Amino acid sequence: MANIDRIVSVQIALNTAGISKEGFSTLLIVGESTNALARVSSYTSSVQMTNDGYKETDPLYLMAVDFFSQIPHPNVLKVGRRQVDTVQITTKNVLAEGGVYSLSVTSASATNTYTYTVQNGDGSAEILGGLETAMASDPVVTAVYADDALTLTNQVAGTAFVVKVDKNLTKTDGASSETIAETMTACVAYDSDFYGIALASRTDADILAMAQWAEANEKLYGTCVSGSDVLDGADNTDIASQLMLNNYYRTFCFYHEDTADYPEVAVMSRCFTAVPGSETWANKRLSGVKVDPLTETQFVVLRNKNVNTFERFRNLSLTQTGKVSAGEWIDVIRFRDWLAEEIKVNVLNVIVNNEKVPYTDSGIAIIEGAIRQSLRQGQVNGGIAPVEYDENGDKNLGYTVEVPLASNISANQKASRILTDVKFTARLAGAIHVVEIRGQLTYENLLVGGN
Repeated sequence: MANIDRIVSVQIALNTAGISKEGFSTLLIVGESTNALARVSSYTSSVQMTNDGYKETDPLYLMAVDFFSQIPHPNVLKVGRRQVDTVQITTKNVLAEGGVYSLSVTSASATNTYTYTVQNGDGSAEILGGLETAMASDPVVTAVYADDALTLTNQVAGTAFVVKVDKNLTKTDGASSETIAETMTACVAYDSDFYGIALASRTDADILAMAQWAEANEKLYGTCVSGSDVLDGADNTDIASQLMLNNYYRTFCFYHEDTADYPEVAVMSRCFTAVPGSETWANKRLSGVKVDPLTETQFVVLRNKNVNTFERFRNLSLTQTGKVSAGEWIDVIRFRDWLAEEIKVNVLNVIVNNEKVPYTDSGIAIIEGAIRQSLRQGQVNGGIAPVEYDENGDKNLGYTVEVPLASNISANQKASRILTDVKFTARLAGAIHVVEIRGQLTYENLLVGGN
């Protein structure tokens, strides 16, 4: 039988390639941990972190609790692991003779579990010393008992390992052995799909290092500051002032005295549920975070340093200010990043999914259409103002787009196949945070004409 393709041949190309978009609703919390081998782990509840070995007092766990306490909150929280090369084990409960203690050490190749059964009832010395002996040949860590603690030291610094202990032992991770930049480089290489960052450490050096990294890598970093030096209006040496003086547009900080609270995590959890452009970061209610009883003078000092606060207003607790350290609104930074990504992806889509975009007026119009599509979506989101009218009825556009005519582009420029002089201007919708109302009371009649 003859093949019908001889008469009618049909081949259908799929010009449906989609370009992945960076997300602007994913938060990465970063801290020391020996609870996972992966550089970045994903969780949908704080219970999952408990199952992975996090204690209820661990900073990363406390951050997760503040994240999942917000209603609504994003579905997934990511945890970035800072490399740790030492771990201390202590006894939480001292068992009687016959009691059994166990711990395990996991590397990329294997898991080794060690146990010790109490024999003499000599307390911590016997228990931890017994575990030291049991771990003498461990291929990953070196175990040394001294000063009522069993210290496990990584035999190959910088390699990942996991330590898990039973309920009668307590594990304390040591300080990280790498810089903030090294941690973030490793995290991004493993999983770069995040926008917000929060750091467990609140030391000045780590805060400044993360602020510098976030600025260079187009992420949004939230942190927390406290102390009398921050509340000093005359001093500019505190960490909040340093962030402001460095004009960090991608770092925002809260003032908060309780070190077990992470308002920066809570507010990102709350605001990341909104599409970029539809939210403001001021006047937000946060669950599970204490308020700071600030005086008006203290609030003014903090506001002048572009520091955000969480305060009580009658029966409501609300965030105040909503700015990054450089003084811009947090929501504007997030919307700007979203819009840039939207335009990049939409323009790339039309270039990829067309056999050719010609260097003609019609081809330029295709590029213009992709840009306009992004700006229209920005209006739908609420970040770009709609068309409005002034008192004379003149139209006030939400955005304009300018593209060159093909006839005005030189042959040399066309030969390069690079389109330049494409411009747009968009009018931000902004947000109302404060309302000032002036009225008056009178005995005079307020008559109006009418039927």
